[in-house]
Amino acid sequence: MFRWINTFFAVRSATMVCGLAVLLMLLVAATDHLTGFELSFSVFYLIPTSIAAWYGSRRMGYGMSVFGAATWMIVEVTSGQPYSQQWVLLWNSGVRLAFFSLVAYLLAELKTQLQRQRDLATTDNLTGLLNRTGFFEHATLVVNTAARYDHGIAVAFIDLNGFKAINDNMGHAQGDRALKTIGGLLDQASRKSDVIARFGGDEFVVLLPDTDLTGAKSYFAKLQLELQREIHEHGWTGLGSSIGAVVFQTAPPDIDDALRRADELMYRVKQSGETGTIIEEARSPTGADVEPTLSSRVGSI
Repeated sequence: MFRWINTFFAVRSATMVCGLAVLLMLLVAATDHLTGFELSFSVFYLIPTSIAAWYGSRRMGYGMSVFGAATWMIVEVTSGQPYSQQWVLLWNSGVRLAFFSLVAYLLAELKTQLQRQRDLATTDNLTGLLNRTGFFEHATLVVNTAARYDHGIAVAFIDLNGFKAINDNMGHAQGDRALKTIGGLLDQASRKSDVIARFGGDEFVVLLPDTDLTGAKSYFAKLQLELQREIHEHGWTGLGSSIGAVVFQTAPPDIDDALRRADELMYRVKQSGETGTIIEEARSPTGADVEPTLSSRVGSI
């Protein structure tokens, strides 16, 4: 039940969440009014407020708190519940507003902290890109979507040649600067739908959804030029990049196998001792039993 509720509200827009919370609050108030003041409905007024704070925003939660307290007060006035003093009604409404607002604040803060922890667990703290865990989370969604709509994808491994020499000769601070710069370049060169990650050390991974061989060639040729320009501008002598990419006409069933094939191509470039890119197209998404049908080499730049 709770899983269904979470799935239902998680995909709704903020406007839709707000509208549904208002309708639910009105439903609770109407039921409270019809059943009379002897039956308590206090806990049910918290449900719309909680939905607004968790699936909407902190501000929406506060707004629903005000709406809930006002609605509850109207229900009490129209139900004929007696009070010894008129200010008691206002006092009770103020207490309810404070309680609703506190719940809204706590839920919104809890959601913020959980999201922050999730981001820390899936983000590389040096470059700001996804880490290995974050990559597989996003890549699974991208591959599943590509399989559903029969779209192709490209997967690439990028390794920095000569990075150890930067650390040894120029210091680790300069090495970190190089990683940040290249990570930022990868982020800027990519679309919002692309999945870019640092796998650790000087290795990066790129997943390009809805990309064919022509698109992959254009992307990686431009990327190599941009990488070399940044390296030259910063004076990182000896630093280069080896890129191995595999283009799948249909989404592969196993992202690990796709990465393995891209990694093998990257090592072919690395073993040649040159900066460059190898791109291969695989017409079948299956593993090693099917050979790539086309190999393209983008030479040293």
